[in-house]
Amino acid sequence: MVKADPIPAEVRERIHRVASELYAKSAYQSLPALDEVRKCANVDMNVASLVLKEWRKIQPVSPEPLASKLPAPVEEAGLAAVVAIWQHAQQFANQHLRTAQAGWQTEREELDALRAELAEAFERQAAELEATSQQLSMVLALNTRQQQELERAAPRLDESASRLGETETRLVMVERELGETHEKLAQSYDDVRALRQQCDELRKECDSLRKQQAELQEELRVQRSDKESAHRAVASLRQQLQAASGGKAADPVSAPEAVQDQKESNESEAVAYGQSVSGRLATSSRAADLIVRSR
Repeated sequence: MVKADPIPAEVRERIHRVASELYAKSAYQSLPALDEVRKCANVDMNVASLVLKEWRKIQPVSPEPLASKLPAPVEEAGLAAVVAIWQHAQQFANQHLRTAQAGWQTEREELDALRAELAEAFERQAAELEATSQQLSMVLALNTRQQQELERAAPRLDESASRLGETETRLVMVERELGETHEKLAQSYDDVRALRQQCDELRKECDSLRKQQAELQEELRVQRSDKESAHRAVASLRQQLQAASGGKAADPVSAPEAVQDQKESNESEAVAYGQSVSGRLATSSRAADLIVRSR
């Protein structure tokens, strides 16, 4: 069974093409470097190394040097005529041998350089792998710390969520109480408006009562003035009666005394009515004060 080639043909052709182009750019003086071929062909180091070795093997090489001993058939054909030709051919072959040896030496040096490049590339890859491994370790450690912090923060998060739920519940209750307070406040405003209206009515009634009181006081003053005038008239009438009767006492009940009794009765009624009005006025004033204080 033929083992399948792990390297795709398209990749191998691309590496051969890149190596040939780089070799041509150097005027066929130096073989292309492995790292340069890998970068230009955009392949990994192992594939580039394997295909580049194949490419170098198919490049033209110098022939092996000929042996210095003259072959037996040539000696038999004639040493005299062939020696000069053989010497010339030997010189030509030795010249080519030296050229081939120089090529082999160059190829050996190139192989050594290739091995050095491979070693350097592997060292760079090892350093990059080590740096990547360190970065991965740092990322894993950071991820572990973050996971631990998340686990520690989970109870606090649950507690915060519980507090948030309680706060929302209290907020709903406060909003409900605030709505009830607004309703009560609106009702209070209605009550205040009604009380103000009552207060205005009581004030009007107080003003009317004060006006009636002033009129009654004026009437009482007039009645008192009439009473004083009646007293003076009665005194004058008594003097006249005493003078006319020659010092005799007057009748117990006389006309002036009847007038006096009537005036006193009127005065008593006026005083009682004035006191009633004053009481009503005081009551209205106290009610108005209570309404004003309740605002």
